[in-house]
Amino acid sequence: MRLLSVSRLPQVKPMDSSTSTRSLLLNMMSITSKHLVTREIPEHFDVVHELGRGSYGHVVLAKQRDSGLSVALKLLPKNGTQRDAFLLEFSVSVVLGAHTNIISTLMAAWQTVDHFVFAQEVAPAGNLDSLLIPGVGIQEIMVKRCVSQLSSALDYMHSLGLVHRDIKPDNVMLMDPECHCVKLSDFGLTSLTGFNITAMSCINPYMAPELCRLRHPNTIILHPSLDVWALGVLILTTMTGFFPWERAMPSDRHYKDLYWWQVRGPSSPVPNYWQRFSPQAHCFMKQMLTFDPLRRCSAIKVQQYLSVPWKTENILAVVRSDSEDEEEDVES
Repeated sequence: MRLLSVSRLPQVKPMDSSTSTRSLLLNMMSITSKHLVTREIPEHFDVVHELGRGSYGHVVLAKQRDSGLSVALKLLPKNGTQRDAFLLEFSVSVVLGAHTNIISTLMAAWQTVDHFVFAQEVAPAGNLDSLLIPGVGIQEIMVKRCVSQLSSALDYMHSLGLVHRDIKPDNVMLMDPECHCVKLSDFGLTSLTGFNITAMSCINPYMAPELCRLRHPNTIILHPSLDVWALGVLILTTMTGFFPWERAMPSDRHYKDLYWWQVRGPSSPVPNYWQRFSPQAHCFMKQMLTFDPLRRCSAIKVQQYLSVPWKTENILAVVRSDSEDEEEDVES
């Protein structure tokens, strides 16, 4: 079994609508299903070590014996994964891999006795979560590098009518430790805009309030604003080293601070948590984290704020630097 190298992965042109994307995905799923052969991993790969494990299954680093190519193999257990769900995730991953900041998926999917399997490129520096220092976060310059690339990746996804639904540091893969190149991964929850979705089995800090409130059997219509909210929470978490709240619900006092701050308007005192961020950062964060999903800004909007300081300590650093320059001019 030979795999296509990442550089030879077919490039997929953006669709005009989610309808076109749906047709493409259904076609890819049908073709993949017909050619889904059964092969055991040791027949073609030497497994190096495990890269990650979760409720979905696990990912291992492996080297193909024929070519020597190192790949990340994603293994989804058959006893917990529907065949169509696997085919959809693989097809979505292949389509989205055309973008520079989305992990590339090789044109190889198969099954073992116990697992469905597909291969992706390896992220040599791990994921964004591995850089997070609890209570400290990540340097602002590195956060901005990540956000610039992630917003571009999400803008591409949303233009195709796809919503990621699981934006978090664990799913941001690092091609280098300085975040000059990061790639969005894990499309197991990705769905088409406009579909009805049900409540999640558990609530996490990245979920938007409308998703946190959702209870079975009610549904909501899937919208890209869910990703925008999650990206906003990712920015806060990576900048501070801790979650802004546990859940976006009135019962969480930290979330309630954001709620009343937005409801009361500009004259309202800035809550303690938000005082560490600059007024410019407040501006775009409020647009990303507004309660009305239809009023949230697009993911790409954040790129307009990459050149301004996001933390107050960095504003002071800029002021001190400007002051020193003025003193030097006076002395001259």
